[in-house]
Amino acid sequence: MEIVVARYNEDLTWLNSLRCVQTVYNKGEDFGNGYYPLRNIGRESHTYLYHICNNYNDLHSVTIFTQGDPFPHCPDFIAKVQLIIQDGLDEPFRNLSNWVLPIQGLSCTAWPHHCWPNLLPEVAHSLFGEDFNRPIWFGAGAIFAVTKEAIRRHPLSFYEKALRFFTDGEPDTGCRGYGHAFERLWPTIFDE
Repeated sequence: MEIVVARYNEDLTWLNSLRCVQTVYNKGEDFGNGYYPLRNIGRESHTYLYHICNNYNDLHSVTIFTQGDPFPHCPDFIAKVQLIIQDGLDEPFRNLSNWVLPIQGLSCTAWPHHCWPNLLPEVAHSLFGEDFNRPIWFGAGAIFAVTKEAIRRHPLSFYEKALRFFTDGEPDTGCRGYGHAFERLWPTIFDE
């Protein structure tokens, strides 16, 4: 099992209590050794996609993806991760956030939708090539566990295309729209 951390300038001493492979991507100030530096773009979603694209053929059986400070969205994060380390993951995808919120028909008012009102449907259509109207239950903060098999339901090219949303430049919307869109789409991406 591996935990992938998207860090900005958060204190990561909480990682010391977890006994698993730890991969830290740092978009903030230098804080020593043992991390991979990344440009500060795309919130945690860019980091997760970067990791998947660069490790697609060498993924661990379970990967936990988290922000550098998961505790505002998941106060019992350490206990949840330790349970997965101990028992494994018995489902392809699990939101770890304590706040799992519904979206129906890709209409979401719980984000800076004013910046780009059609962003979520546009990103979903671009990724999946179809319009769909089904409920999504997403975890606030994009903190989740996923199996290697669930990630590999899509070919590497799918994730490379997703990563290009960030690397080809976001439109000047006044917000980090793509990161918010992917936060809401992770369950859909990894679900059957």
